[in-house]
Amino acid sequence: MKNYQNHPLAGAVDLDSAFNKMWSFYKKYFIGMYIISVAGSLLSLIFMADIDMASLQEVSSDPQLVLEKMKSMAGPYALTMLVTMLLMVVLHTWVLDRPADEPGFASTLLKKMIVTLLPYLVAIIILMVLTVILTSIGIVLLVLPGLFALAYMATVMIFAMPVTLLETHSPIEIITRSFRLMHRNLWPNMGWLVILALIMVVTAMLLSTLTMLPFTGSFIRSISNPGEATAMLEMSRNPLYIGLNALTGALVRPLMPILAFILYFRNRGEETAETEITTDTDAIVRVEDLYPQMPEND
Repeated sequence: MKNYQNHPLAGAVDLDSAFNKMWSFYKKYFIGMYIISVAGSLLSLIFMADIDMASLQEVSSDPQLVLEKMKSMAGPYALTMLVTMLLMVVLHTWVLDRPADEPGFASTLLKKMIVTLLPYLVAIIILMVLTVILTSIGIVLLVLPGLFALAYMATVMIFAMPVTLLETHSPIEIITRSFRLMHRNLWPNMGWLVILALIMVVTAMLLSTLTMLPFTGSFIRSISNPGEATAMLEMSRNPLYIGLNALTGALVRPLMPILAFILYFRNRGEETAETEITTDTDAIVRVEDLYPQMPEND
């Protein structure tokens, strides 16, 4: 494994330094991350446009037809998920290795995509299933435990991609390692993620407002007349809407991969420091070790 101690995202000790590193990295490498995000978003939205939600609404009264429609949508959903996972791998690899600016970066990126996609996909599916179970139980009991479970598992999942790229390709080890790293600084890790998530949500809402401006008429009709609800579904398949949505959404998409490595380097660095301290302590020479042991008296 390469030495990433000098990585620009390593060394954050508090929230202020973490966000300073995030902003500096975002500005410096914005163009590459933005192009990757736009391309991935376009592919995802195009596949999603093939899902005819209007037809599902038309047969909602017949469970058998609904089931058949959902089966026909499985393919586009699977492709959308695959594209999303590929985008995550590419963005994380870019964030990790682009600052080194080594020759053959494109081939390195392709190799890591091939090697890490499957184990990451398996690990993230297991974690997502666990997230749904814990969140559902929490919401049934009380709402707040469900929200805590969601934030907790989201923080675990943010470590999965850095662990896959830097440590192991075993899905089980990815999961267990992500839990261990997350628990090193449980509350700060969750807090940093929640703060960034809130910032991303607010920003995404503002950007969505701009995206919706050319389609204000369809939006108002769908709200004022429930019979016109299909207008919103048709709008999501409009090429102009798809393009605008991809261009605006790509502005915030790189933030999570950046935070993922900030958290990973912080928690991994503390773990390495503790290991070195333990090793140094074990190597301390005691005064009594400098002298031969005296024979015991009979």
